Amino acid sequence: MENRLAEAFKNHEFVVTCEFIPGRGATEDAQAKLIEEAKELSSNKRIQAFSITDNPSGNPALLADKFGEEILNLGVTPLVHFTCKDRNRSQMESQLDALERTGIQNLLCMSGDYPVSGWEGRAKRVFDLDAVQLLMMVNAMNEGLPYPARGGVAHQKPTHFFPGAVANPFKWTEAETITQYNKLHKKCVAGARFIISQVGYDSRKMQELLMVMKDQGHGDIPVIANIFILSAGVGRSMNAGNFPGCYVADEFLSVLNKEKQAADKGREARIIRGAKMIAIARGLGYAGVHIGGIGVTPDVVSYVLEKADELQDNWEEWAKEISYGEPDAFYLYKYDPETGLNKHERSELAPARTDKAVQSKNGLSRLFHKMVFVPGEKMFPFMQWYMYNREKKKGPHRKHTIEHTGKSFLFGCMDCGDCGLINTSYVCPMVQCPKCQRNGPCGGSHDGWCEVYPGERLCIWYKAYHRYRKHGEEYKMAGYIVPPNNWDLFGGSAWAGYYLCRDNISNRIYLDDSLRCETPSMYKKQVEDLKKAAAK
Repeated sequence: MENRLAEAFKNHEFVVTCEFIPGRGATEDAQAKLIEEAKELSSNKRIQAFSITDNPSGNPALLADKFGEEILNLGVTPLVHFTCKDRNRSQMESQLDALERTGIQNLLCMSGDYPVSGWEGRAKRVFDLDAVQLLMMVNAMNEGLPYPARGGVAHQKPTHFFPGAVANPFKWTEAETITQYNKLHKKCVAGARFIISQVGYDSRKMQELLMVMKDQGHGDIPVIANIFILSAGVGRSMNAGNFPGCYVADEFLSVLNKEKQAADKGREARIIRGAKMIAIARGLGYAGVHIGGIGVTPDVVSYVLEKADELQDNWEEWAKEISYGEPDAFYLYKYDPETGLNKHERSELAPARTDKAVQSKNGLSRLFHKMVFVPGEKMFPFMQWYMYNREKKKGPHRKHTIEHTGKSFLFGCMDCGDCGLINTSYVCPMVQCPKCQRNGPCGGSHDGWCEVYPGERLCIWYKAYHRYRKHGEEYKMAGYIVPPNNWDLFGGSAWAGYYLCRDNISNRIYLDDSLRCETPSMYKKQVEDLKKAAAK
């Protein structure tokens, strides 16, 4: 079956996707209703794909794969959301094989919302991979995934996935904005074929995302704007932070509450706003729109698309109107008073936060790293020799009490054996990030606070940005892709893994070659020499 979504991008059509949200249960009336709505919308030739969520908001739901298969059987192109929160990499591979066999090609690769509910309590989160690593895995499968086999390495038959990713431009602090775009860059390098934005209602941020993509050298990757037709009730929930990554400003919520006083409860106003946002997206240069909303019916989708055509010529006026950002928000580009949008001129960056909540233990960590872990320094050859000989005598999972005790005291170390502290300026991504994000933040933080622990725990990437920024090193955060955690090393000495060049630090994918000299990968020859000397 032809991949209508991929063909639409290739032919430079203005792409339209619609979101379906399967609920809990297999045979509930709600599932049948969704299928009927899909049948009704399938006749609308302006819609290239139906997007299907994967356990949205962290709650169990009908598997997106199964709903996607039913959509495919209707002759409609599905876009299946594929998240990392509930499965490890082996299960992901199995599930991707099943999708390939079914004929589903379009994937929206995401880290996913943190699990909220489950049988007998909250489910355990997995997050074995992040979205960047997932994209790399999908593209490796497209090339023919290698795997160990008798006599060497074998390769699977190539798959035919068309993977996309999500970006959240609706961030209001400098740290969250820049780290979000750093991760976007990594997603594009990792193989994202298209990008869909998160939910937000600020035209400047909508434009900012497109400008960043061009500045990063990814202007050829199509970007779709998320058009969520928002009611006052759902707006209140988003404003309260109940929908991670979706932002509704206080000012915008006041507008929604006023509209609700109308006889139709604000229905016409929110549909017209959706149409205006489609016009804005097309005017700004988006490749298409992703239409969603709670209770949005097929007739609403058709009407909003028709209305957008009528309103298109005045898109710049609507852009000035729909500008609900946060007060004193950070924008990556300077304000253009003529258009109400952005100039192509970068904003000045603020000084780093230096308070204890952000910088605690950072100075000590940097000093210790410089003394012991920097390649080329006096301690490095000795420590490499020492770790090799200790491991040779005692094995890779020998006791490492001093190392683990110190790291537990300072960082809450879980002894994963594949330490990521260097990548996040000494804030542990495995323990201090509920989603174990090694390549950048998820989309759910707000005002620097973690999605899972708002007001209690700062996002590790927010902290890492300010730690690097204090020393003028924030550029490092976009300089490499960190591979997934190697669980063979679990419970072993992470120091040995570092010095003997087998951990994630030595296996980074560098996007900035100037950073290679800061890791021991250049010292792999010394490790080989140690092995040869020991053999003699």
